[in-house]
Amino acid sequence: MPDNPSSVKEGKRSSKDIFTNNNDPSSNVEYSSPESLNNNPIQLNSHNIEQNNYLAQRVSVGTKNGAGNYMTLTPSGRTNDLGNPLFELRLYVNNQPVGSFLAVSGRTHTQNKNRHRSGTEAPLPNGIYTVAKNYTRGTIAEAGERFLPITPRFRTGRTDLGIHVDPSYNKNNGEDGTSGCIGLTNTRDLDQLLNYVRNYQPQYINVQI
Repeated sequence: MPDNPSSVKEGKRSSKDIFTNNNDPSSNVEYSSPESLNNNPIQLNSHNIEQNNYLAQRVSVGTKNGAGNYMTLTPSGRTNDLGNPLFELRLYVNNQPVGSFLAVSGRTHTQNKNRHRSGTEAPLPNGIYTVAKNYTRGTIAEAGERFLPITPRFRTGRTDLGIHVDPSYNKNNGEDGTSGCIGLTNTRDLDQLLNYVRNYQPQYINVQI
């Protein structure tokens, strides 16, 4: 599957790339205010993020396991070419938004099904989830080789939820979307998300979709 996803309806816009692979660690990076992040995505050097120093110097970032390190999932107001709603997965470090990705959950025809009932393939329920520190192998082919488990902190009938790439994103093969997990639209976004999780160990993800 190509790294660049297909077009997005209602204003074509790709996911915000916060870990651009720039070989110059001293490049001039401008950090926008939280209010302007929607229009001005942050671009950071992936090597420096792995070293956990450059970002800290420029954005006053906390350490691993910081209470201000978390993620949110909210509606984006857009859909992909097949009509599947797109959600925004936003990353925070020290309570500051540092980037976001587009994602799907559920399928076009399951959006209004019972989100607490197993087997509906509806989007995952709203609430707070604990984020695993490491990824594992998906238990089904669509979950892929890298699956980041998330565990609900509330009672629900849904199990085996996580974040992974949707290999059928925008493909008219009946598999576009997920069975309820958060599906990123391309492998590059998953690489960057796992890098963020490894370095900043977000405390939770707040789903409000």
